[in-house]
Amino acid sequence: MMAVALGCGLVIGLERERSKQRENPNSFAGVRSFAICALMGALCFALGTGIGIVGAIIVGAITVFSLRNQEDDLGVTTELAFVMTYFIGALCIWHAPFAAGLSVILTIILMLKHPIHGFANQWITENEFRDGLFLLALILVALPLTPNTPLWGTVLNPHIILKLLSLILAVQALAHIAKRLLSAKNALILSALASGFVSSTATIASLGMEVRAGRAEAIPNAGAALLSCVATLLQLLLIVAGINLNWLKLIILPALAAISILILWALWLMRKTKPSTPTEHPDGRMFSLKEAAIIAATLTIIQAAVYGLSLLLGTAGLIIGTLLASLFEIHAAIAAIVVQGDPSNHTLVYALILGMAAHAIAKSINASLTGGSKYALAFAPAQILHMLVFILILWWMMS
Repeated sequence: MMAVALGCGLVIGLERERSKQRENPNSFAGVRSFAICALMGALCFALGTGIGIVGAIIVGAITVFSLRNQEDDLGVTTELAFVMTYFIGALCIWHAPFAAGLSVILTIILMLKHPIHGFANQWITENEFRDGLFLLALILVALPLTPNTPLWGTVLNPHIILKLLSLILAVQALAHIAKRLLSAKNALILSALASGFVSSTATIASLGMEVRAGRAEAIPNAGAALLSCVATLLQLLLIVAGINLNWLKLIILPALAAISILILWALWLMRKTKPSTPTEHPDGRMFSLKEAAIIAATLTIIQAAVYGLSLLLGTAGLIIGTLLASLFEIHAAIAAIVVQGDPSNHTLVYALILGMAAHAIAKSINASLTGGSKYALAFAPAQILHMLVFILILWWMMS
């Protein structure tokens, strides 16, 4: 217990000692002070809670005295770290691993002074800061407080709708950050693959809207849209593997062949991606709330329509609804097919083929509506070809 407390104090104190020598030799506390503070916390609380409180008051008084008498350094970081070290030492009595972890985290935070200041003052813009706060508030405050109860049967769940909106905004933010950190080509590849795991349909629409708004070129964005379809097939394999391995054995070869076509075609389209310039993103925003809301609302309306058809037409409506669902998001439709039986039932395989074909056509229409003819003509041929290859190989394996 005491040894862990001593180690925690030394780790924090060594960092403060190095900082003290580099920046202000007269600043408050060094390696010995922090080591003693941690030992004091462990010893005081080991002797009783009352003595521990007295020790905390003493440490607080020392800290306040330091703050009142410092002249050159007006910060309070070292003083706060000193107080926290006392309680980390006390925590060693009850949970030494947790205390050790906190000491490492505190040391890392202290070490990152200059990178954090540089990020806050120079790297992040005012618009990015506001957008980041909005997204965090949406995820950490609004989302947990939103009722998680469907308003109509199993659809129109406010929590799910807000969650979808948050995911789309997060994907847009990831793409924005990638564009700042990476080359234009690598940023497109990373953001397209990541967003494809959230919603390939939404990604294709977002990339198309960028083209229509003049913020991006049609050909590279079409390549990125194809990469989002790679994520769709990879996620499909993961879902099928988790439900029925017999289905995985059937579709893995067609899926890998289709993925190869998509990757090669996408990289060919993206081979002449131009570096981003400041004029491409004049407002410096991380995402477009309007575009994300349109996508989330569209997907929600589709889900409600599928549910309504199942209520209106019964089993036939459910089949039609499944087909309509595959027009927009294939994973739920395929999962519904896979859970009904093995691929020995050819009717289920035909349903899968029909759903995959409809999904490919719907994505091509999506590209045309959102990004225009040039974007669609670059995207649709590879989209149709990879799905034809998938279907033909699957058909051949069945025969």
